[in-house]
Amino acid sequence: MKHLHYHTCNLCEAMCGIEIEHCGDDIQAIRGDKADPFSRGHICPKAVALQDLHNDPDRLRHPVKRTADGWVPISWDEALEETAQRLHAIQQEH
Repeated sequence: MKHLHYHTCNLCEAMCGIEIEHCGDDIQAIRGDKADPFSRGHICPKAVALQDLHNDPDRLRHPVKRTADGWVPISWDEALEETAQRLHAIQQEH
């Protein structure tokens, strides 16, 4: 079953409104959102390329952590906790 998802392209500062037609995780089409008050349905080729980014086999889909043995997957909770701890340490130092 096809679905429409309305979003904003984040590839440049124009932030064009886009309409993404998808079936589950499979993107069928990306079009400009005619109801968007700023872009009024117009998009550049970068917005259409969002599908390529979504399908890129090298795209990170889960958090990873650098260790002595390389990159290892970690949970979202672990990633957020480590980020919070490191930000807090930076705040305390400066």
